[in-house]
Amino acid sequence: MESSSRIVTRTGPGQRRVLVFDRRNNLHFPLTVFASEAVKRSSSSTARLYLNTLIPFFDSLDADESDGAVHRTWDDPPEAIRQAVEDYLVERLKCKVREHHAGFQLVSLTDGARTTVRVFLSALKLFYRVMHGENRYGHANPLVDGPSAMLAEVEEQISGDISLPRIPEVSGVVAPRKRRLTDSYFRLVGESWIPQVIDDPQLPVRILSGGRRIGWRLAEQCITRILFESGCRVSEVVGLSLGDWAARGLLQEAQAFSKGSHERRVKFVRFSAATAKLLRRYFDTERRQLDSNHYTLDEYLQQSQGHGTNLNQVALFLSRRRKQVTAKGYREGCWHPACDAAGIVADVHQARHWYVTQMMRSIYETSHTQSEVDRRLRELIEYMKWRSGWETLQAYQHYFDPQRHAEMQDQLYQRLNAALQDELEYRAGQGLEPQASRTSASQAEVARSSNECDSDLEYLLALGGKRGVDNNRA
Repeated sequence: MESSSRIVTRTGPGQRRVLVFDRRNNLHFPLTVFASEAVKRSSSSTARLYLNTLIPFFDSLDADESDGAVHRTWDDPPEAIRQAVEDYLVERLKCKVREHHAGFQLVSLTDGARTTVRVFLSALKLFYRVMHGENRYGHANPLVDGPSAMLAEVEEQISGDISLPRIPEVSGVVAPRKRRLTDSYFRLVGESWIPQVIDDPQLPVRILSGGRRIGWRLAEQCITRILFESGCRVSEVVGLSLGDWAARGLLQEAQAFSKGSHERRVKFVRFSAATAKLLRRYFDTERRQLDSNHYTLDEYLQQSQGHGTNLNQVALFLSRRRKQVTAKGYREGCWHPACDAAGIVADVHQARHWYVTQMMRSIYETSHTQSEVDRRLRELIEYMKWRSGWETLQAYQHYFDPQRHAEMQDQLYQRLNAALQDELEYRAGQGLEPQASRTSASQAEVARSSNECDSDLEYLLALGGKRGVDNNRA
């Protein structure tokens, strides 16, 4: 049996960073070209994420005809590719697909559907856009609906708005805007912005460990720790000044701007005492070497009192080029390489989602009343400065509701297991026959009493051996 396609990462001048080999260990040139373009357009981690979702689809196209499958190739006409995508969505990703009266396809997620559907459709759409632009695919993009594309273009020309797409309004960080038409042939039904919930307590450790392997300085360590400990956006952290830190006492807090505040300090960030200590050490060592004045923290404070030095103009984090660290510079030069070294795929914004997830888990686990839960959730909303606070929070609630139900189920299982264990120990002590040999009698007894009490309760009592215990002990 042939193995699946694989991804190989290479380094060195004049070499492609990502290579893809098919199931026969031959270079998959189209996916390799796509990987290079995806890295240029976004990042290496995004390119790897796209490849990981596309490879199973391309493996399915490469199925042996002897298996009874219709043999297709990636450069088939759009009609054949669309049929292959539909089959893959239904059979492999467990989606429901139905045709809209306008001609495009509506994709509905089921309980068994994978969460990668959105990424898969976006990646495949970009793949054919790249292949068409490279003159390697001689047809129109099969993931684009022609009539919808034309209407979207007309609408764009009428509005004159050519700004880049933003995340939906429910995220709480952008003002509402007029809806744009999509040109996608496959469209997810009921699409809504859902924050990516990160519930791995070890995620910060894994990122920091990856950073140490690639030689992170104290600056990158401080920025990353503040990201996870404060829940702030990366632009807000790297944009901190010495004045922001001094305004909150040079301890564990710093004032900060928020998205849309136009650099007005409207919030504060808080981090651990250990991070504050590391930040002081960074300022007096690595940062002092990069600083044009070569001042320590205490020297800057003295200068601000004696000569009127504006601490708000002193960047807290400096790059190796002696400039203030930018969000793009940190993301591409620090975060993504650390993720690659750690062997994980994560966007820097997931640190913010990780913080919210951990805070909500702590709220639910430590609060004693619902009013206490509500109060602490309001405090979280105020700290995060969400514009649509409860709407954004509700997106996380969809994750915690089934989690809490699963925890209640686990408690039930523990009680049932304890009841069964008590039954076994009692019978062993009394020298009675095993419960298994009395199954028929027990089932008959449950059946006779089904009209007298709740059937679910009766089932649980019988499963726990309680009825047999009561009868034998009577």
